[in-house]
Amino acid sequence: MVATRRVVGAAQAVERAIQLGCNVLLLVSGLTLLTLLTVVVVMRYLFETGMSFAPDLGELRFCIFVMAGIAQAARQGAHVATQLLLYTLRGRARLALTLFIHGVSAFAFALLAWYAFRNALVAHDQTTPVLQIPWSVGYGCLSVGLAMVAVCSVATIIRFGLGGATIKVDLADAGPGVV
Repeated sequence: MVATRRVVGAAQAVERAIQLGCNVLLLVSGLTLLTLLTVVVVMRYLFETGMSFAPDLGELRFCIFVMAGIAQAARQGAHVATQLLLYTLRGRARLALTLFIHGVSAFAFALLAWYAFRNALVAHDQTTPVLQIPWSVGYGCLSVGLAMVAVCSVATIIRFGLGGATIKVDLADAGPGVV
């Protein structure tokens, strides 16, 4: 019982760390993208010039932004396609489906993270046109983001399977009469 609580507590700590990291990445990347795009538009229309490095930096920031958002959605269990099915199930059937969904997600995203990591190793010699940033940086961000989704799925399995956390479904929480 004590060991189970420790494992569940560790899973919750990992989820909190990923949440904090994703929030920071989303904030920094989002503000950087907003600032970069604003400066590029102002320079283009007021000074009829641009910044040659803007596309390279924008692509990298966007990759970080998207992967942090995907990891955050996985942490929250936001599998849109399964919400309706989860809504119709109760008890052990809902738990079984939740564990299955997160098990498949953990496997699939871990596999994708591995292949993204392998691509990062291959793409290290290729660089962006202006800033000469190795493409392995983008693949590395992708690999880390995919791995975070896999870790969140494992943490969710632990939280629900061992910890007995309540599975909440958006439609079920809305009350009767919701279609």
